[in-house]
Amino acid sequence: MHGREPARSGRMPLYWNSSTWRRLWDVYLIGGCANAILIVVLLDRYSPGNRLGAAAALVGIAVWYLAFGHEFLETRAFGPRAWVFCAGLIGLYVAGLYFAPGAVAVQPMVYPLLFMSLPLTSAVATALLVNVLPIALTVVAYGADSPLLPVAAAISLVALVMSPIIGVSMVWIGTQSGEQAALLDELAASREEVARLSREAGTAAERARLAREIHDTLAQGFASIVALAQTIEFELEPEAEGLPPAAAQLDTARRHIDLVRTAAQENLVEARAMVTELMPTALARATLVESIRRQCTRLADETDIDVTVTAAPELPQMLTAVEVVLLRTTQEALTNIRKHAAASQVQVELSQADDVIRLLVADNGIGFDADGEHIGFGLPGMRERVAQIGGAVEITSTSGTGTSVLVEVPA
Repeated sequence: MHGREPARSGRMPLYWNSSTWRRLWDVYLIGGCANAILIVVLLDRYSPGNRLGAAAALVGIAVWYLAFGHEFLETRAFGPRAWVFCAGLIGLYVAGLYFAPGAVAVQPMVYPLLFMSLPLTSAVATALLVNVLPIALTVVAYGADSPLLPVAAAISLVALVMSPIIGVSMVWIGTQSGEQAALLDELAASREEVARLSREAGTAAERARLAREIHDTLAQGFASIVALAQTIEFELEPEAEGLPPAAAQLDTARRHIDLVRTAAQENLVEARAMVTELMPTALARATLVESIRRQCTRLADETDIDVTVTAAPELPQMLTAVEVVLLRTTQEALTNIRKHAAASQVQVELSQADDVIRLLVADNGIGFDADGEHIGFGLPGMRERVAQIGGAVEITSTSGTGTSVLVEVPA
């Protein structure tokens, strides 16, 4: 995982790597050095020393930290630079202790920098070494019988116990917080990726939906126009041969021309509706039953197929999405009958059973292999459309006995 990778590379992000925490550490380190200088001045009357030298060493610690310590706040960048930084830090601390014992007050500032800059084991060992420095320097500067020795020993003893605990806790908290920050970053990146994939999936779904809409509306309307045009051409063939068409043929041709005009106008209205809201205009103007009846009437007028529509007298109020699916399914079934069935009779039934709305479209045509492969958007689009609203499609067909399409959707 991304959050674990820094541990393998030796660079572990810490919780104090933000600008806010950096400012807080600056205040803590600089304030601690200033406080140590004040203690050196106040204790001078009890423990004389070189106040200016000690103050210079303590100021040097603050400057050293500001110049080189920030990179170790951002990452535990173990390496030669960290050891150089810690060596300079300890050198300045030793100088402060040498000039004035009161400089031991800066020790709480030294420990965090050691644990932030070095690996945990090395930091603990270095902190233990720093703990014995007050005792060693007191003996060197003032002798083994110095009254300051017990004070230095007490301070070192407390630090000897507390510094490993504090240091380990700091590293653990910082590491855990850094890992949490890395995991949060990874989570944010994952959310962005999920959002991107969702947008792509939504785009693909919308394209598929548009393809179905075009197939179920414009393509079917144009197919109807083409079929009518071919019929009109056949009806006017005598005129092409130099013979006047019979009056009955002219009447039939005019009726088919009117149907072409009507189909073209409805296709135009449907196209405009798709542009504006992609909602079937038939449902905007009439009820579902009326829209289905209109589709069946058109098929009967254009093909002379006997189409019967039966609808339950009282159907429940349905969601628009359900009505759209039932209407589009009817259109697709009727289009298939027109193109392939060679049927003379079609039965369309719309009913309710319990909490299910049933649509049955059956014909007495030539049938087909319902278990075979079907190319195009027709039947696969029908099944997908119905499945999206929690419904099911059952297609039954036997060669020579016709086809029935049964759709069941939740009411």
